[in-house]
Amino acid sequence: MDIYLTEIATGARLALSMLPEKAKQKGDTAFQVYDIINVGEVRIPRGTNLLTFSWSGTLPGKSRRNASYVKSQYWQNPKSIINTWERWRKEGTKIRLMVTETTINHDVYLDGYTAEPTGGNGDYEYSISFIEAKPIEVYTVNELNIKPKTQTNKTSASTRPPAAKAAAKTYTVKSGDSLWKIAQATLGKGGRYMEIYNLNTDKLKNPNIIYPGQVLTLPS
Repeated sequence: MDIYLTEIATGARLALSMLPEKAKQKGDTAFQVYDIINVGEVRIPRGTNLLTFSWSGTLPGKSRRNASYVKSQYWQNPKSIINTWERWRKEGTKIRLMVTETTINHDVYLDGYTAEPTGGNGDYEYSISFIEAKPIEVYTVNELNIKPKTQTNKTSASTRPPAAKAAAKTYTVKSGDSLWKIAQATLGKGGRYMEIYNLNTDKLKNPNIIYPGQVLTLPS
C-alpha cells in the first residue's frame, strides 16, 4: 500500500515514506428530519454528506530514513512535510488523495492535522484528516439565459393565442450513466445535474442513484 497526495493545480506529489497501520474512510447519508404529531421524529434520506478520510502515523526523522520499514525513496524532512500541510490548510489547496490497494481515490481538501515531535530521532507523530471536494459550478445570469421580466399590455396579452406547448425532452438511462454525465452530454454542463434531478423526483430518491432503462425528463 502507498499513500499519494497530489496537488491538482501543480501536479506536485507527496508520498508518505512510513505508512500508517490503517486509513479510515467515512461516509454518511444526509437526512431531512421531520417531527410529526403522534408519530415523533421521522428521517427521510436526502442525498449524502461529504466523505471524510483520516489516519495517524509517524513522519520518520533523518536518522531513520534508511530503516527497513521506511520507503527511503519517498523520505522528506518531517518539518518540510508539515509546512506543506500548513500551506494546503491556509490556501485551501485541492488535493488528489490516492491510497493504493484500496478504494480511496478522491479529490479532497485538508480538513485538519496535529503533529508533535517525539523521541530523539527527529520523528513526528501526527494525525491528519481530509474531506471530499465535490465539484460545483457557478453560473452568471447571462449563462443561464435568465431574462428580466417586462411589463406587458394586459389587453394584447389576453387576445394573444396560447403558444403550443413543446414536447418535453427525455433521456433513457444507460449502464454507466450518472446525472452528472447526462447533464454534461445533453445540457453541456455537468454541474446542471440537479436540474435533471429536480424534474424527476417522482422517479429518483437520490441524485447519486439511477438505473438503466429509467426515462428522465430533461430541462428545456
